[in-house]
Amino acid sequence: MNIALWIIQIILAALFLTSGSIKLVLHKEKLEKVFEWIDDFSQPQLKIIGSFEVLGGLGLFLPGVYATLMILIPLAAIGLAVIMILAIIVHYRRDEKGELIINIIVLLFLLLVIVGRFLLG
Repeated sequence: MNIALWIIQIILAALFLTSGSIKLVLHKEKLEKVFEWIDDFSQPQLKIIGSFEVLGGLGLFLPGVYATLMILIPLAAIGLAVIMILAIIVHYRRDEKGELIINIIVLLFLLLVIVGRFLLG
């Protein structure tokens, strides 16, 4: 179970590090060409979302790499789960079913990490 959780955490970390970095680096006009939901947010809001995604992604694996403060892993997953719940709300309101399904799947994997890390310690 521990190895499976690590695999899931690394995949989720890569996802959030990539997604968050894109929001931090690219300007809103470039992001609008790829994501329709970007119109609902200002540039500073996108930077904040991106920052939280990067920090959460780092929190999913760095404590394990350094074998310290392991409690940060489920806490990072909880923070990212909140972001996913908010993303689900945004995509539901915009009637974007494809993005909604992806967010629900990511949320389920985050919930698995939360439960698994709190149970396994």
